[in-house]
Amino acid sequence: MKSYLVKKTFNNNAVLVSLGQNEYILIGKGIGFNKKKGSILMESNLIENVFIQVDETNKNQYEYLLETTDEKIVKIVEDIVSMAEKELGETLHVNIHFGLIDHINFALSRIREGIEIVNPFLLETRMLYKKEYAIAEKAVEILKEQMNIEIPESEIGFITFHIHGGRMGGKKSDSLSYVKAISQVVPYIEDKLELTLVENSFDSVRLVSHLRGLIERCVKNETIENLLLDKIKKDFPFEYKISENIALLLKKNIGIVVPENEIGYIALHLYKLNHSKK
Repeated sequence: MKSYLVKKTFNNNAVLVSLGQNEYILIGKGIGFNKKKGSILMESNLIENVFIQVDETNKNQYEYLLETTDEKIVKIVEDIVSMAEKELGETLHVNIHFGLIDHINFALSRIREGIEIVNPFLLETRMLYKKEYAIAEKAVEILKEQMNIEIPESEIGFITFHIHGGRMGGKKSDSLSYVKAISQVVPYIEDKLELTLVENSFDSVRLVSHLRGLIERCVKNETIENLLLDKIKKDFPFEYKISENIALLLKKNIGIVVPENEIGYIALHLYKLNHSKK
């Protein structure tokens, strides 16, 4: 059975340990309680703890973050991640732990200083990542209750990015890029079709869900066959032209190439939207 040597205790919820030549930061409730340098932690007692391997490229950054962050925040983040994993039924990428600790620590500092936190993509975030957004709402309630502080709604959106990033291999920045892209596509559609997309309407949910799937397929260089492509081009030229421009917007903003098959499906959605107007 492996045994880990404690090299530093940051707080009750985080310690630096070594195993052979490798070093790890362990995060978990009570992991650092009464642990001193030289203490031994047995592997069998660490099943529920998070292991984050550190090296010369990130060790100082991680240590500084843990040494300067209220240990209460570390515990709250573990509560949030545990809640999110339970709700989703999956394990999130290890990067979410430090990502959320850093973000929440900074956000709380800004709130206490009275600095307004603005999130211009809140609506698009809520539409694009409904499940993650609902979990982020619960996370904000945990923060409010345990830190006894009012948290603005904008923070729900930012925490949503971290949760989605945790589901997608730790790449929070991709989530934000996709939301920014959708935030340009939706107004363009509304302008061209002369309509307003109501957030929770069936048409809005269907369209945004399709755009999300399209982006993820294009990022992975996947596509779906469209046997109706020629017919769509012929029967829906107006919607197809708008869809081509949407593809150009996505290429400009997030660098993806949208194939014709996908453009055709966008046009089909736009046709349904255009002909369901009252």
